[in-house]
Amino acid sequence: MRYRTIATGVLTALALPLWLASPSYADCAKSERIAAECSSVTTTNDGSEVTVGVSSTTPGLPGDSSTSTSSSYSPGWWSPPPIRMDAELGTSECEITVAGLCRGQAPAKTTTTVATQAVPPTPPTHASQLKGFRPQTPRIEIQPNAWSLPTLPLNIYASASRHRVSGELLGWPVVVRFTPVAYHWGYGDGSGRSASVAGGASALQFSPTANSHRYARPGRYTVTLHVDYRVELRFDECTFDDIDGLVSSRAPSRSVEVLTVSPLLEAG
Repeated sequence: MRYRTIATGVLTALALPLWLASPSYADCAKSERIAAECSSVTTTNDGSEVTVGVSSTTPGLPGDSSTSTSSSYSPGWWSPPPIRMDAELGTSECEITVAGLCRGQAPAKTTTTVATQAVPPTPPTHASQLKGFRPQTPRIEIQPNAWSLPTLPLNIYASASRHRVSGELLGWPVVVRFTPVAYHWGYGDGSGRSASVAGGASALQFSPTANSHRYARPGRYTVTLHVDYRVELRFDECTFDDIDGLVSSRAPSRSVEVLTVSPLLEAG
């Protein structure tokens, strides 16, 4: 609106018919006489065009002759410049332009933070450093159920398998995998053995198996078992890493009753 107000004022001033004759020595100001240049301006307005005339006189002393020149131009119909936005062209606040003019404000600037992927800590180097992570407790299975006869093979095997335990280590979610690799037996009669397999149930009672044991004399015996587990560990969704060393878990002991066999009486 500021431009339109100024333009109206200019056109109104130019529209007034003002006729100025070439200035004489007496009409020139003292400063113009000293500068030896005295000018006057004439304007005409026919409603569609404004003509401006400039008359310049070089005054001499009073009574001396003088010369004058005049020039005119026709600026045509004047129109105010287009109204611009508050933002200046070429600045970061104005990013929408049409025909070189600012037509819109720049979108709000946002700060994008690039997330840095955290690196899991170094896992423990030995199984003994895994505090708070223990394998499941194995079990002792006896076939037939906790009794036998002297010299007969009694099937004794372990119930243990690979399994996982989840938790937190060094502030990170972690999964520990335990795999049984060794079984250490004590049969309660002074003998024992170690095996790499757990054994299993047999289809026939008192039939020999890889894990069967024979008791020589009647009595009550206590069977014990320790299972060694290999340890693997992974942080979050990483791959499993082997950990040096083994972790041992003890099974609850079981009792075996070896019965006494009475000799058959001969018929009389």
